[in-house]
Amino acid sequence: MEIREITGDSEELSILEAINEEAIPEIERCALSDMLATGAKVWCIDVDQEPVGFMAVRYYRKLIYLAYFAVRKDLRSKGIGGQAVRELIGQNPDRQVVVEYEAPASPDVSNAVKRFYLRNGFYETGWYTHYDDTEFEVGCSQQDFNAEEFKAFAADIAHIVSDHIPNPFRKDQNH
Repeated sequence: MEIREITGDSEELSILEAINEEAIPEIERCALSDMLATGAKVWCIDVDQEPVGFMAVRYYRKLIYLAYFAVRKDLRSKGIGGQAVRELIGQNPDRQVVVEYEAPASPDVSNAVKRFYLRNGFYETGWYTHYDDTEFEVGCSQQDFNAEEFKAFAADIAHIVSDHIPNPFRKDQNH
């Protein structure tokens, strides 16, 4: 497996856009070309020199926000995604990688996406966001989550992407 940065004129972009459409629910999806146009980086995940997935990330100070991440449907649950996120974490030891995943409706509900991230180097933070009528839990690649940095990132991203304004909050505090 190899991870490499692509640009808006990369020939692989159409392949990755198809994976994006297949993997990310429409209400949550943003075109990778739009992500690139607003300053995000898109990392192509290759297996045997074939694009099979992507990570769309935003860099902010000492924070890396993993905005979108997907592996082609027929290759999921084969360790490719786990290897890719561990590689992202490993290549950035001085930065926190932050991700949001849909919060379960109740404690009894299983959340495969959350389990995936916890298995692959992420920690629960106790922080949440809410937008598009959905509550998300915030995970971080370091146990000592820098909530102030994430709040600053959320404020900054609101100037770039007006419809994505994560408002971080804790359930055990007033928000």
